[in-house]
Amino acid sequence: MHFDRMIVLDFETTGLRPGYRPVEIAWIEFDDTLTETDQVQALVNPGIPIEPAAQQTHGITSTMLHDKPTLPDFLSSRHPGKFIDEHVLVVAHNAAYDVPMFAPYCKAVTSLCTMRLSQSLYPHAPDHRLETMADVLRVDVEPNHRALADAGACFSVLRAIATAHNLNLSDLIAASNRLGMDSVMPFGKHKGTPLRDLPPSYVNWCIENLAHDNWVRQALLSE
Repeated sequence: MHFDRMIVLDFETTGLRPGYRPVEIAWIEFDDTLTETDQVQALVNPGIPIEPAAQQTHGITSTMLHDKPTLPDFLSSRHPGKFIDEHVLVVAHNAAYDVPMFAPYCKAVTSLCTMRLSQSLYPHAPDHRLETMADVLRVDVEPNHRALADAGACFSVLRAIATAHNLNLSDLIAASNRLGMDSVMPFGKHKGTPLRDLPPSYVNWCIENLAHDNWVRQALLSE
């Protein structure tokens, strides 16, 4: 598959409530040898208040953002023409959170989620947070809840997995979409339990209650 551009993306946001918006964006551009070619970081004005818990996590305040551009303004004025006519490979840790904020500015997006990749290839890791996988894989860059540092950690995790398993980009994309019954439950009272060992009653609950595109539900249905 050909991509016009490949980036590792991270956002810091106003919080987790529905309608959350970005307060910081960063991406690292790379080529098909997983070599960094560029990096970008910027604060952006969300136009809504920042939740106290989010502000405590990333340290970004409304005062820091009052004179910053919105995300559309930043992408259109600082990077005119970039992405909008391109098929972009977007790598992110928990891509389901970051990619929807970015996809509207691209012609097409293929996502590669390093969290799902980690769940697929490291089912017995303590958990699959970026911090944990950075530690498991002994990467040099540590995430710190700022966009560029977290994008750097994500990129290091991606490269470490590629090296450890001798995978190219196509292999990595495929592996990130291949989650089976050996993957572990990422939440709830059975967190850490391989999907194949979940009680039947809990399997039925997951199938009935999780979103249709949730990977746990998809893996349980594919068995």
